[in-house]
Amino acid sequence: MNQKDAQLFIDEMKSIGDDWTIDQVMDIYGHTSLAVALSDRKNSINMLSNILDKVINR
Repeated sequence: MNQKDAQLFIDEMKSIGDDWTIDQVMDIYGHTSLAVALSDRKNSINMLSNILDKVINR
C-alpha cells in the first residue's frame, strides 16, 4: 500500500467512525492492497459489533 492508498483507507474508515493515522495504517496494512485492508478492517468492525450486540442484549 502506498501513501495515497493509506489516505483513502483513513478517509473510508473515518466515515464510519474509525480513526487512523498514516503510521498506523502503514504499520498494520502497509504490506497489503487497499482492497484487502478495507475488507479486513470492515470485517473486524463487524465482528466487534456482533460481540457488543450480544453482550448488550444478554
